[in-house]
Amino acid sequence: MNNSIDGISETESGNMPLVTVITPAYNREALIEETILSVLKQDYPNIEYIVLDDGSTDNTLQIIKKHQDKLRWVTHENLGETRTVNKGFSMVRGEIIGVVNSDDPLLPGAVSKLVETLVKNSGVVVVYPDWEMIDERGRVIQTMRSYDFTSYADMVRKHFCLPGPGAFFRREMVEKIGGRDPEFRYVADLEFWFRAGILGSFMRVPEVLATFRVHAGSATVSQRGSLMAVEHVALIEKLYSLPEIPESAQAVKKEALSSAFFVAGANLNKGAFFDKVKYFSKAIYLCPHKYFWEYKRRILMMVLLLLGIPGDRAYNFLIRFRRNKLPVW
Repeated sequence: MNNSIDGISETESGNMPLVTVITPAYNREALIEETILSVLKQDYPNIEYIVLDDGSTDNTLQIIKKHQDKLRWVTHENLGETRTVNKGFSMVRGEIIGVVNSDDPLLPGAVSKLVETLVKNSGVVVVYPDWEMIDERGRVIQTMRSYDFTSYADMVRKHFCLPGPGAFFRREMVEKIGGRDPEFRYVADLEFWFRAGILGSFMRVPEVLATFRVHAGSATVSQRGSLMAVEHVALIEKLYSLPEIPESAQAVKKEALSSAFFVAGANLNKGAFFDKVKYFSKAIYLCPHKYFWEYKRRILMMVLLLLGIPGDRAYNFLIRFRRNKLPVW
């Protein structure tokens, strides 16, 4: 059963474009209200807020309904995050869109600053900020400095998703690429950015404007494993089947596959020693010269993971080694 209550108020917004924020939510009763309030308290005056309950079995929906006069909400049977976000895309009225996860609150001023950057730069399709990694109680673990966009080929060859939390993008871009690919369960957001990059450039806003929460229930903690590893490789193989891939990216196909195999191995569970060896060996085989210089940090990551150090600890070690600047490899 679907329910939608439209409580958007008329706002004197001048020439400010309507911005739609989408929050997909599944069993987030302990965290979602903080995220909802972080959006509702933004100083940007022209926001449409859509919250989609993905068949939660806890009190998530009840918490959403507490704020129903200030947002649009929908509830449906469990579809998974990818299809839920795509449903949100089909509902938007705004010219600019942001997807804010139910456990990752925005920081004050985020929408105003990010939208201003996007409006002023017509060739840019996505803007993204620096962000804070926080724990379950909202305490800051690290402040992360994002990577500045240099070229689409760089993003693909390093298998690195430039936009993190707090990214905003043009609705026209979503209409052209068709939303997230439901074929992917674990890496649909990464695949979305890789296709988006074909259409235009990304721009970093060098301010801390968003958060990413690390906790036991977060996808990055609970969804690592062999299925995620397979998807990282399949993502690149499918991307390179697209006829619109630019020549600059075509030239780095082997390196893109190498990076996908490396990231796949890094996402395997702690006990999968021989599978890690298989993925890492394929990564090095495809571009051996890269691992003697540009990707030498990957060798350290491989060693840490093969020694049984959990992936999050190994990754955080490299982040600190890089002074909290992304990417770490």
